[in-house]
Amino acid sequence: MPKPSHTLLKSARQLYRWVFPALIERDAQTASILQHIYPTIDWQKVRFYKGLPWFITGSFVGAIVLPATWGRRGIHVYFRNYRPDSLSNLMTTIHEGFHVLQYRDLGAGVGFLRGFMLYYLSEYLQLFFRNIKKNSRYTANRIAYEKHPMEVPAFAYEAAFTQYAIAQKGIIHTDTIPTEFIRHTCDYKPKINLLYLLMGTFITFIFMLLKPFAELCFLLIAAPIYLLGKLLAIIRL
Repeated sequence: MPKPSHTLLKSARQLYRWVFPALIERDAQTASILQHIYPTIDWQKVRFYKGLPWFITGSFVGAIVLPATWGRRGIHVYFRNYRPDSLSNLMTTIHEGFHVLQYRDLGAGVGFLRGFMLYYLSEYLQLFFRNIKKNSRYTANRIAYEKHPMEVPAFAYEAAFTQYAIAQKGIIHTDTIPTEFIRHTCDYKPKINLLYLLMGTFITFIFMLLKPFAELCFLLIAAPIYLLGKLLAIIRL
């Protein structure tokens, strides 16, 4: 039977990692390819994390790009699983890299209040509500994702690069990547009804305010559990 101190410390660490996934380093090949195909991105401001954010852990996504909670330009890429030796993982990273390019093109902001977040959520809401009348909620949600104007080019670019990588038998040298795979801009042009744009902006603004508060609450729960576990460990309980 585990000691109470071990149980408390394990619980505190799990809660912390649930809220704040672990930072991981990009492997050399992935970093080199991303820098080459997305040359306008400052990759020093992009961080990779192992694990999805706490508010979407139960979703179907395998990876997601979100702005840093604090700051104006920091971007975080979260992976449910990160396997640097996997071709599929590399393609997922390239897909998410396209979203990072969209973040760059759509401008800086404050925390979650970024151009990318406003447009992405607004486009999603527009597609969802236009399809919910004739479809189930699940189908409307799938359409809103698959037909999303910011997802379609990312998937197309991922598919094209996948075919190139397969032709190269997975061995990719940055100096031989064709120029058509070098992306300087995302070429996104929003066409959003004002109502949905206002809805997306409002939801993003509220989430920008609530996320730091919620994470502070989680920390206030984890901290005393961790300290109590440390105290019990000192007295060998």
